[in-house]
Amino acid sequence: SSFASASTRRLNAPGTPGAHPSPPPRSAGPSSAAMSRQIEGAAAKPSFFARVGSSIASQLRPGAAVYSVGFGIAAGVALSGVVYLGRTLQVMLFDHEYYKLQSRKRYFEKQLIFSREQEEAQSAHYMAALAAEYDPAATRMPFKPLDAKYRF
Repeated sequence: SSFASASTRRLNAPGTPGAHPSPPPRSAGPSSAAMSRQIEGAAAKPSFFARVGSSIASQLRPGAAVYSVGFGIAAGVALSGVVYLGRTLQVMLFDHEYYKLQSRKRYFEKQLIFSREQEEAQSAHYMAALAAEYDPAATRMPFKPLDAKYRF
């Protein structure tokens, strides 16, 4: 064991090859980085835009409230687009209700035309019955001649 400790002492001795250099002694004065900042005037605080930019950038990280809300909005827009596309495809490919409604509309129009023709025929028969009963003498005043506007 004395052999190991002696060889270790020789390797770490100052001035021997492979020895670890000791750090330089610390000075009590200011560091060179602090002095260069004072000389160059870099001690000024960051500009307004730099502060605003850094605060916005800090909110755009995963886990921040603004990031979560933005992610939710983007997911909602994407989901609504998928729903819109799905409904469009469903109407284009699988919706046959349109044809049923068109058929019902055509049938209703035929019924409406038929009922109007029936009403016209009834009103024509009614007018014919009134004309058959028409008595021009009943429209004149008693003991006066019949006015020309009441004649056929």
